[in-house]
Amino acid sequence: MEQQDFRAICGQFATGITVITTTHNSKAYGFTANSFTSVSLEPAVVLFCLKTSSKTNAAFQSSKTFGINILSVEQEAISNAFASSKNSQEARFEQVELLPNAVPVFKGGLGYLTGEMIKHEVVGDHIVYYGQVTDGKIFEGYPLLYAKGGYQRLG
Repeated sequence: MEQQDFRAICGQFATGITVITTTHNSKAYGFTANSFTSVSLEPAVVLFCLKTSSKTNAAFQSSKTFGINILSVEQEAISNAFASSKNSQEARFEQVELLPNAVPVFKGGLGYLTGEMIKHEVVGDHIVYYGQVTDGKIFEGYPLLYAKGGYQRLG
């Protein structure tokens, strides 16, 4: 299948937007991802994916913890900040207010999950990370969605 056709077809599937975070050597790291899903309820396991070429992989592979921030419709600018490879990690985190937590979790989102890394593996041009969820919290609001090559909203 042609890459552009595959991308267009998959783009028909609406996904929520998250920012995945970790800390390594006392520095916060994060990236925007819609490649996040729950894998198991017992135990609570999730997965997310990151391009193999991303410099952020080193932090995620060295870290034992992760945070998944589920973005609200009001957080489009945050999604863009964490998606841009032009922004340093420091510049990305200047865009958010953090809640007290060992792993960076954002104020104003729909919720967050935190946990411990289980494993990672290369699949095609991405690395798939698996993590066991140990904590989380839910907040009110509407999700920031992505489909058809752009942000979407409910309703």
